[in-house]
Amino acid sequence: MAMMIPTFLLKKLYVKGSFKNTANGFELTLKNALAPGTLLGFSPLQIDGRTIALEQIFICVNDGAPRRASAITLNQPNEFPLNATVTLRVEDQPLAPGAHRVTVQVNTKEAGALKIDAEDTIE
Repeated sequence: MAMMIPTFLLKKLYVKGSFKNTANGFELTLKNALAPGTLLGFSPLQIDGRTIALEQIFICVNDGAPRRASAITLNQPNEFPLNATVTLRVEDQPLAPGAHRVTVQVNTKEAGALKIDAEDTIE
């Protein structure tokens, strides 16, 4: 049975200052400071109200091999151990300097659907 995780705890999953542009788009990082988990799927990422398709997002747990977000499913889950980091590498246009709002939605075996809202700045 899924449990409700308060919004203020979900916000703590986002690693402040992890937002940065890359050669192929941008990336951000989440850190699991709550409990061991199993990722069963992602929803498209929202950045400043714009939707980024799962096919454009790659997930790296710690320094493991990247997996396309669309490949993480109920039948092909991805572990998210306690204190692990998940980097979301997005193949898209780089973001303009300044503040940006991001929403990450992920389905977990242990807690059901989680919605993580964060705001951060790109220098």
